[in-house]
Amino acid sequence: MAAIISAESETVTGAPGARPPAIEASGLVKKYGERMVVSVDEFRVEESEVLAILGPNGAGKTTLFRLLALLERPDAGSISHFGKKVDVRDLAARRRTAAVFQRPLLFQGSVVDNVGFGLRFRHLPRKEVKRKVEETLDFMGVSALAAADMRTLSGGELQRVALARALVLEPEILFLDEPTSNLDVHVRRRFREDLRRVVNTLSATVIIITHEHNEALALAQRVCVINDGKIVQVGTPSEVFTAPQNAFVADFTGAETIWRGEVVGCAQGLCHVRTGAGIHAEIVSDADVGMEVAFAIRPEDVALSLPGPDSAVRPASSVRNHWPGVVENVTRVGPLARVVVRVDAGPGVAPLFGGEGEVISLITRASAEELALAPGVPVVASAKAAALHVLRG
Repeated sequence: MAAIISAESETVTGAPGARPPAIEASGLVKKYGERMVVSVDEFRVEESEVLAILGPNGAGKTTLFRLLALLERPDAGSISHFGKKVDVRDLAARRRTAAVFQRPLLFQGSVVDNVGFGLRFRHLPRKEVKRKVEETLDFMGVSALAAADMRTLSGGELQRVALARALVLEPEILFLDEPTSNLDVHVRRRFREDLRRVVNTLSATVIIITHEHNEALALAQRVCVINDGKIVQVGTPSEVFTAPQNAFVADFTGAETIWRGEVVGCAQGLCHVRTGAGIHAEIVSDADVGMEVAFAIRPEDVALSLPGPDSAVRPASSVRNHWPGVVENVTRVGPLARVVVRVDAGPGVAPLFGGEGEVISLITRASAEELALAPGVPVVASAKAAALHVLRG
């Protein structure tokens, strides 16, 4: 299969600007009636890159995918594949792409019939169709299902056949639209591992449309976050998930605690902030005194401890923030525990809830049991200043 490279091979990607991007869009607009569904100023995917378009349901992900895959015509704007402008009428460009949809578009018959359909449609010789289909089924680990009736397959098997039918065409650009969303949890994990192996082996450019954080983290080299049809942040998974640019991205990617407050002092790159709930926090920032700032805290960055008689005297450490409070609730999340802490408000300030007066921590169940955490238990929540990520808006 030309679109698949061996583990010993090296995918050659040109330096930025050396080669045209696999996909480039400019001024892309799509409306349904009066409702704006997609409004994207600039979009770019490099050749051989794996990019995840991440966003909540209704954000415009699937519509953007259909535009980029030349399945739907934009109301305005242009799309280029490998430096050449393309549109829905460009059959040559569409033949260089393939897509796997949320619900597999398969027909009755055998697995072999389904996987070979596109090749037969292109009038390839029978022997070549047979060879390519066998190679692809072997690559996907479903050779044993070659003669199976599609009606007898499980959800995971159907999705593997749909992926094989796309890969057998050796696409230069592969689109995956919510490929695991209709699978059971245990099947989803296994299929995600299969996807990781596939995208790591392909020489094709891969666009993954998903609302699953784990999918984006596991598969993508870059993540593009979309909301209300607009791209709100693009970066590596690490950049997007640990340094969100605004409150929406922070909340959507799992930074459950978002506080807002006023900068009351700064020194040597650290700023002291007082929130609306009277909580004091130190952040890494170049903000000026008097500025209003918002910052996000991921739950895994918040440690919990029990208060002691000497808890007011802290040894010097990189942990600058210590917030006493009381446990509101504890929820088990597999091997972890999600703990909501109501933080003590400042003198004369009523505690605020829904974010401003709470901090959320994600710790191991073993730690939660060791601390005997339960509603009403007093605790101290701690976080490094660098773990408080300042947001742009």
